[in-house]
Amino acid sequence: MPTLEQRVQRLEDLDQITEITMQLARHFDNGYHADGVVSLFTEDGVFDGGPFGRYEGLEAIHGFFDTVTEQITFAKHHLATRVIQFAGDGTGATGQWYMWGTHTIGGEAMFLALTWDMSYRKTGEHWRISSQRLDWQFLTPYHSGWVKTPMAA
Repeated sequence: MPTLEQRVQRLEDLDQITEITMQLARHFDNGYHADGVVSLFTEDGVFDGGPFGRYEGLEAIHGFFDTVTEQITFAKHHLATRVIQFAGDGTGATGQWYMWGTHTIGGEAMFLALTWDMSYRKTGEHWRISSQRLDWQFLTPYHSGWVKTPMAA
């Protein structure tokens, strides 16, 4: 059985992982603030946005988020139902978050639903995101909905 100290550390780690993930969503909602986004990733971080591309390393991730607002002019990310699993050594974790979004993409109002599949790494006293992969369920225009158009191109 884990000690009280280990149990408290796990709760503090869970809180920090939740906080950096929510910070990421806030940076996305704040014009995809590239400096803020990369501040949450490890040096070797990976962002896999599915139809929006895969970016490895802070420079590539920054470059994508620095220009994505040319395509996505409004975004609101709603996160829910997180599951976080810790690696045995206490320096790694994986997580999954359900996400519902309302966005303006290419001038069109869109609904999207997906999961954020996350990997986290503890560096010193702080957790960082080592990878984020978006698993898309639908990306659909507001006017047609996900039944008629489950994945807009």
